[in-house]
Amino acid sequence: MKKAGSAGDYLSKQTWQWGPAIYLTGLLVMNIISIPFGTFEMPEDCPEDTWNCDKRTIALDVSDEELHQAMEEWSDERSFTTTFSEGHIVDRTLFLQFPDDVIYENECGAVELFSKSRIGRSDYGVNADRMDEIVEYLLQYDFETTCQ
Repeated sequence: MKKAGSAGDYLSKQTWQWGPAIYLTGLLVMNIISIPFGTFEMPEDCPEDTWNCDKRTIALDVSDEELHQAMEEWSDERSFTTTFSEGHIVDRTLFLQFPDDVIYENECGAVELFSKSRIGRSDYGVNADRMDEIVEYLLQYDFETTCQ
């Protein structure tokens, strides 16, 4: 029979407090380690030996400025873990915060989109779903300008 306030009760009540610290430390380490694996330029195509990327081209006649604005609005709607810069978005999964690179380029009449996970060889369809979402978003966006 345990007495109230014993050392064992104290330790068992305190172990759950390490969970958030371990989780945050893991996120920090994973994001720092993933930096060299980032994609920062539009590649020709997805590598044949990976299942963690998707590349699409859609017919869209829009100015660079308005495309950047639309993509920034899309990234702002995603979640608080998305980082935007012109031509490059880092979109992280909600719970585990796995970083994925989204690159877009305006080719005056066509927009190229690329999404790739930085970590792992498979993404379980996350990048394809993201590309579907971006394509739908851009096709429904009310663009006012055209490519010059």
